[in-house]
Amino acid sequence: MKRVVVTGMGVCAPGSVGKDTFWRNLSQGKVFTGQLTQFSCKDLRVKIAGEVTSFTEDEYLPDANGINFKSLDRVEKFAIKTIDMALADSKVDLSKIKSAVISLGTTMGKMSKERDKSIDYKIYEDLISIGNNSNNNIIKEMHPGDIVAKVCRYFSLENIEPRMFLNACAAGNYAIGWGYDRIKNEDADFAIVGGVDSFSLTALIGFNRLLSLTPNLCCPFDKNRKGLVVSEGCGILILENLESALQRNAHIYGEIKGYGLSVDAYHITAPRPDASGATICMQKALKNAKVSPYDIDYISAHGTGTKVNDKIEAKALCAVFGEKIPPISSIKSMIGHSLGAAAAIEAVASLLMLKYNLAVPTANFEEADEDCPVDCIPNISRPMKIDTIISNAFAFGGNNSSLVISRYKEG
Repeated sequence: MKRVVVTGMGVCAPGSVGKDTFWRNLSQGKVFTGQLTQFSCKDLRVKIAGEVTSFTEDEYLPDANGINFKSLDRVEKFAIKTIDMALADSKVDLSKIKSAVISLGTTMGKMSKERDKSIDYKIYEDLISIGNNSNNNIIKEMHPGDIVAKVCRYFSLENIEPRMFLNACAAGNYAIGWGYDRIKNEDADFAIVGGVDSFSLTALIGFNRLLSLTPNLCCPFDKNRKGLVVSEGCGILILENLESALQRNAHIYGEIKGYGLSVDAYHITAPRPDASGATICMQKALKNAKVSPYDIDYISAHGTGTKVNDKIEAKALCAVFGEKIPPISSIKSMIGHSLGAAAAIEAVASLLMLKYNLAVPTANFEEADEDCPVDCIPNISRPMKIDTIISNAFAFGGNNSSLVISRYKEG
């Protein structure tokens, strides 16, 4: 069994392109959600979103291997740009890698419709309705496999094993866990893993119908929280076996210790009221990582800001950690919920918190909720010793995932 370490990271998120800007914004508790600008949504109840407005043509990459970067779908641009940042950060020479894998998670795939500003809302209404009148073409255009294919072509990643995960908002953790397994079990030496989603009007309309959206700020664990904010972005980690990383004197951000998965099998959008799915997921992650609840210093919460999800996550934390729940926070309060990219972006944030021994805050917090008896690090970052983190991502369909990340230690 090989130890698996992180040697490179890249991130695109609302307010941030690149890990240094991302960290500066998170550590200062800056909020980057607001009025949606990509589409006209005057007929929708809620028009608040998280957008990567800083990703302009100045950030575009040069064309390569027959791919015109400017003509790519927005989600493909996010993926290629963020992977390019992560590879540069790792300082790896891809030509010297003997065996590599790539795994990406997404929720909406290529459904951003970036270049189509005139939207036929009926298409989207039909798409999320129960009837059989949905436009099949729009489903075909989702084409998630095309994302990883474009990445491989752009970077000339030949003979690499690809995988896409479509486990909704847990997809990023699923992708990271799969890459971790491939390296740990010596099936690969190197992995590009993460999650990506560009802004989806389909998702916005769907969450509007579910009445799950806040009309203003996302306030996880706050008593008066009103819902989530639909967002976009990409988070990428470069994973390597420890021997390879040490041999090339790579910078090690941290170690992936293990993960846990579970499925509620309860409801398409709601978690189990007894929180057993999330509880089992975290317990599996701790067991797989060979750590105890007492070893966890900080929890990167799923923390969507909806009434039910935050309450159930808090209930699961109580079940796993008892009366000694470590400090937690949710970066969705600052950047919104980027769907299939969320877990991977939160993994990047977790590794940066290990690096700086600083827990970032839950922004917009005003009043404690007796249903959420947690220390959510309200509004201001907290200096603290952080060696081991558990990062949660709980998705529609009851897809639960928890990732354990630790500071790298020799021996």
